[in-house]
Amino acid sequence: MNFLNIMNTTHPEVAKLPHYKHVEWDHPEVAFRMYISYISLFFDVAVLVYHFSTPFHPKFYVKTTRRRMLRLHIASGCLEILACVAAFYAEDPTYYAYAAATFAAIAHVPSTFYQIPTVLGIKAFLVPSLNMVTALHGYFALNLVLNPTSAYYLQSTYMTVHIYAWSRVFFALYYRFKLFEGHRFSAAMLTSGMLLVPTVLGLRGNVILLTVVVISDIFLRYSNNAEFWVSWTTEHPRELSSSPEKKVILEALITAAEVSNAVPLLATQSPKERYAHICATVMTANIRNLSPREKARVVFRAIDANQDNELSTTEFRDFLLTCGISQYEMEDKMMLQSLFNGQKTASFNDFCAWFTKNWIHSNTITIPRMPSTPRGQAKLVFDTLDSDSSGHLDVQELQHLLVSWGLPANEAEGYLKTLDKDESGHIDFQEFYHHMSTVWKFAVQSFVDEGKIRIEE
Repeated sequence: MNFLNIMNTTHPEVAKLPHYKHVEWDHPEVAFRMYISYISLFFDVAVLVYHFSTPFHPKFYVKTTRRRMLRLHIASGCLEILACVAAFYAEDPTYYAYAAATFAAIAHVPSTFYQIPTVLGIKAFLVPSLNMVTALHGYFALNLVLNPTSAYYLQSTYMTVHIYAWSRVFFALYYRFKLFEGHRFSAAMLTSGMLLVPTVLGLRGNVILLTVVVISDIFLRYSNNAEFWVSWTTEHPRELSSSPEKKVILEALITAAEVSNAVPLLATQSPKERYAHICATVMTANIRNLSPREKARVVFRAIDANQDNELSTTEFRDFLLTCGISQYEMEDKMMLQSLFNGQKTASFNDFCAWFTKNWIHSNTITIPRMPSTPRGQAKLVFDTLDSDSSGHLDVQELQHLLVSWGLPANEAEGYLKTLDKDESGHIDFQEFYHHMSTVWKFAVQSFVDEGKIRIEE
């Protein structure tokens, strides 16, 4: 039996009203759609409670237009869902169906398309799939206008608006049980898509979804440069963190910084053996409380294989290669370019400046208890980011942080320029506290979750 015919409500003239009285619960596909619909309604409430009790991701709030679009997205989505539910139980669903379709077409679908380019996770999968689901949402909303008494188009409109709610549910589950670490956001979006698409397209839905993703990526692979492709296929995590390449390097540097007494011995070993030894002795040396400069000294000695007090590009390349960084990735301005600046060697002072600048995402603070006041929490986040205890935050580093959250580079730059009014290149605590509340409010719990802020037990 055809999937549309199962619903028996595709055309107004054959519709049986009200819809809820004519659900064929004995048919597996219909029952599946209904169960997912009711569960989705429950999760709608849970997600709204979460968002009203938890700060939004900063990428939505640093630009006025993006902030307004987010509010429009949430409001229109809530109104659309309520209209769909009302239409499902109404004796005459026509006006409620028109309202749901209007909220979708005028507000929710356009605001979704607007936000898709900044989606986190692996864009190679998520951008094409989200575009497909959003297009389906618009398609079903349009057909709902043409067939306002169709249960199929009503329920399909209702289901396609829930991709984000279900992704939040799966993200929370994966986070709770520590699954898919490093790819949690992508896994959550993937799971929600694979669950919802079949509810509106039948079992062939996931095949269509994967086909769209593959075709889109084949086209983009051959129409863009290598730098674009690396970013397109790299996980952009929702948690506060730097880019994966930078994270790998910093983890390696932190590992090296844990080693003190064994460092002289490492100088006689090959790069591969030296790094293996560093990994084997991690946490054996208690030097976490050293200053950034002292930590940089330890790391410098670990990488300086010939102990000539200079770091050559060869030594640093060897170290990056053993960290798992490719030749292409290490040419990034954050790595070789920013450290050597066209020179063949780097002094300790050069390395120290590079190291402390990039230490911002890995600084760890241990506290007896979480501050109870907003100012205290803001100061805690500020101190966590102020890795060299300079009393200010570097604007360029903050820009990199915002970009790593998924914010377009031009928006991050524009946002920080409005804060750095004296063009000093730095943000002090007062500016951070009064004008960057979106950042520190979001960061408080996230830093705890990631171990950047540790609360003594």
